[in-house]
Amino acid sequence: MEIVKFEDGQLIRAAYVRIDHVEHEVTPSEYSGNTPLSSYNLNRMQRNLLTYKVKQKITTKSTAGAEIELPCYYKVGQDVLDVFLNGEKLLLSSSEEGNDGHYQEVGELDSISKKIQITMDWNLESGDMLELVVRGKYYDTEM
Repeated sequence: MEIVKFEDGQLIRAAYVRIDHVEHEVTPSEYSGNTPLSSYNLNRMQRNLLTYKVKQKITTKSTAGAEIELPCYYKVGQDVLDVFLNGEKLLLSSSEEGNDGHYQEVGELDSISKKIQITMDWNLESGDMLELVVRGKYYDTEM
């Protein structure tokens, strides 16, 4: 997919209609909504269409509850990250204890992160392979 960089424009001339060779200014339509049509939102939408798969080989044994630094960024709390361990999908946990999952995302809601924390009931072994599926392209600072 080719990414097109959108840029905001500037109003050159107000809207008009020509009737019998006479230009009449018109009142533009009014819009409402929570997501303005802007170059920033269009560029974010394009980035979110991309899906990346990244593999990370674990080289040292981790302790239970350890934070793991990933080789890519994701947006916390936006359901854009899937984590697989040796081919099996890990579940996002609601707690450090791991009652309902295997890892937690690290960072404030909507922040950009490149860390996860495994739950307190298991650890990674040297030689384990993490596969990350990230929906969207994220950077350490929002573009």
